[in-house]
Amino acid sequence: MKNNSYGIIGLGKFGSVVAEELISAGNTVIVADKDEEALKNISNPASYAYILDSTNVTALKEAGFHDVEVVIVSIGDNVEKSILTLMALKDIGVNNIIAKATSNIHGQILSKLGATKVIYPEKESAKRLVKEFLVRESEFEVFDLSANTIRAIKINVDEKLAGNSLKHIAQNMRVIAYKKLNNDWEILPDFETTIAYSGDVIILLGTVKELRNFEY
Repeated sequence: MKNNSYGIIGLGKFGSVVAEELISAGNTVIVADKDEEALKNISNPASYAYILDSTNVTALKEAGFHDVEVVIVSIGDNVEKSILTLMALKDIGVNNIIAKATSNIHGQILSKLGATKVIYPEKESAKRLVKEFLVRESEFEVFDLSANTIRAIKINVDEKLAGNSLKHIAQNMRVIAYKKLNNDWEILPDFETTIAYSGDVIILLGTVKELRNFEY
């Protein structure tokens, strides 16, 4: 199971979404929860599904969590169980553990106990939401092209951007179309040598992550 294999413990709102995304992408996924109903609520069937106590070393090993590439601990409400689950995973030899935390203190404890990465879904979701607001208020339009994963943005070049190359303006995204003022659209222009001027229009393409890192 070492090739694109994942384990997910805890199928609440966050864990179930992660599970379904990984399953939809064709990965081998082991899911586990203490509640049978949580397992039934996943629309796409996982490769393996277990009702178990995630603090039990024997149960985790029998379920195969020691043999996956990444285990995601999505137990946020019960801090003690989250910590004990992490310790149990370390005991069975899991090296790559992503753990969900609900507070900074919770996250610090998980990090000190060996979590590879600690995530704060609520905090990160709030940051993304605010950034979406800020994006919509800026001087460009955003278009969702592919199930909330691919974005195109249309930029109207203003005085602040004028005089820069398309490459400079695009930053980490790709230039797919460019229109000089009063001219026709040019598809896949030479972004390194083309200089944009006030009134021109640029269309960029990139992932949601690239858009978050895009600075206008």
